[in-house]
Amino acid sequence: MAEYEIKDGVGIIPEGTTEIGEFAFRDCTGLTSITIPDSVTKIGEYAFRGCTGLTSVTIGNSVAEIGVCAFAGCIGLTSITIPDSVTEIGSNAFYDCTGLTSVTIPDSVTKIGKYAFDHCSGLTNIVIPESVTEIKIGAFRNCEGLKTVVIKGKLKKIPDEAFGYCSALESITLPVGIDKIDSLSFLGCTTLKVINVPAKKGDYYIQRFERCQQFEVGKGPLQGTLDEIVVELPAEKKEKKK
Repeated sequence: MAEYEIKDGVGIIPEGTTEIGEFAFRDCTGLTSITIPDSVTKIGEYAFRGCTGLTSVTIGNSVAEIGVCAFAGCIGLTSITIPDSVTEIGSNAFYDCTGLTSVTIPDSVTKIGKYAFDHCSGLTNIVIPESVTEIKIGAFRNCEGLKTVVIKGKLKKIPDEAFGYCSALESITLPVGIDKIDSLSFLGCTTLKVINVPAKKGDYYIQRFERCQQFEVGKGPLQGTLDEIVVELPAEKKEKKK
């Protein structure tokens, strides 16, 4: 197993390391920055869990998987750029990173695990790229500062509590092909004002949102009726070939 060091707050990963092992830097509160070299292909489970002093992370361009709870509890992180080598963000990977205000999810990611960004209360907007085919339960739960969400492309299902208790969420943009929206997908999203959907898909999405708990008869609407909240975006104009 690789041996890791911390010198003056900087984490040192030996040259040629291909995997950062489980618990490698767990609870190293004196760790303030780390650069993960291009030789690394996987960040193991709990690798940086509880590194509360960590403020700067550079992830190398060969990492394919960010493991379960890899950066959970890193409350000092304010932004992170996930390289386009990553295909999977593990469950609870960034759980309780309350200082995180900016995350870039690249087009390479296909799966976002359970509670991956749960309690990332500093996030204000998220774009889920076309490559993502699956997000798990609670992926963005309790992101209390989240105001806008844009989902692109191939996602077929929004699971329970995917955006649960995102109490500041005002707007979400959905792609054409979502087949199922679970009844608790937007539980506690009490300020939701606009659901943007593709042209001629209003009725399609209204039928799916009618099954959501917050729109059930007797529980009252959020910021209006579904007919008022669901807004059809204009059709995209294709450029004429010259």
